[in-house]
Amino acid sequence: MKKINRILCEILYRVYERNEFFMSQKALAQACEASMDAVNRLVKKLNQFRSIEKKPLGFRVTESEKILTYWATTRNLARDITYSTYSANSVSEIEGDMPPGSVFTMFSGYSLRFNETPTYYEEVYVYADQDAVKRKFPESQAERRNLFVLRQDPHLERTSKNGAAPLAQLYVDLWQLGGSPADRFLLELKKKLKAKPVEALKALVRKENIHSSHPIEL
Repeated sequence: MKKINRILCEILYRVYERNEFFMSQKALAQACEASMDAVNRLVKKLNQFRSIEKKPLGFRVTESEKILTYWATTRNLARDITYSTYSANSVSEIEGDMPPGSVFTMFSGYSLRFNETPTYYEEVYVYADQDAVKRKFPESQAERRNLFVLRQDPHLERTSKNGAAPLAQLYVDLWQLGGSPADRFLLELKKKLKAKPVEALKALVRKENIHSSHPIEL
């Protein structure tokens, strides 16, 4: 995964999964093993379309949806696919045979994160060791493909949850894939992501009310 994708993933991971809206360039560079120059160039770009507010010691994310859209439109999903094949096994069997350390995205990732699927799916997309997958699922002469392996990334593995990619990664991957059933999954994921900042704000208000003699109404 390109460093810029790592940085975008880390920013949105902090917003949507850790409820952190303020962050420093130095912390991002360390977390993503990227240079300060790479982080600063991205921060400058995000500031140009007012998705962040720059501060003396870092910046605050003000429009996470804008960052999601920017990443979705600039990501190159096809470049990360290292192997694809066809398996006659069921989706659940394919998912169950993935090597340790695999991180599911798209439909499988959504299913793992939310324990539900908005519609039926027949393809598996996974960030995994290409050679390990190939040993279990060799190349097929079939024209159709239903198993897609994407290039592994240690940052993605660190920010994954229960073997599923971060929420923002699921979003941009589904956006890039497009079509049915990706559009249906994306629609449902959008609803869940929209609720995240609201939940974070309510949690912050509740926390403030505990320590305040003048409670704030939600």
